[in-house]
Amino acid sequence: ANAVTAEGEAITVTVNKDVDAVYDKVKNFIKQYNELLEEMNKLYNADSAKGYDILTDEEREAMTEEQIEKWENKIKDSLLRRDDNLGSLLNTMKTTVSKCISVNGKGYALSSFGIVTSEYTEKGKLHLLGDEEDTYGKDYADKLKAALSEDADTVMKVLSGVAKELY
Repeated sequence: ANAVTAEGEAITVTVNKDVDAVYDKVKNFIKQYNELLEEMNKLYNADSAKGYDILTDEEREAMTEEQIEKWENKIKDSLLRRDDNLGSLLNTMKTTVSKCISVNGKGYALSSFGIVTSEYTEKGKLHLLGDEEDTYGKDYADKLKAALSEDADTVMKVLSGVAKELY
């Protein structure tokens, strides 16, 4: 790039869209989002630890180390059960990924690009339609790759808008 060219020598620079690289980044974001959502849902919907009070010294002496560990883990695992702040954060995340983002006066949601939720039992998990690795989305047309090929700028503005809202 810094070399001197001979007089009259033509230089050609070609720039190509790397749809697959962007697609992979979006796919990775969805994977990480789903992992985080799954962990948060697990903590929020944990089994109750009702009846599991902190052990007294006498109770500890009567138990094995393994029993003590199980007892304490039961309490720890339920610390965020039905926590208002965690519940609010979960709802905000799910609402944010379903919002419309305006680009040049037109509204787009992630679903416009094949990023959708499925059954309510998945508690907000995202799926990428057309992704062969996604059991829910593999049989659908790949809207994201098509959109990236046709109008990558709009897709990136929408994804950036959603990411900004999540942040």
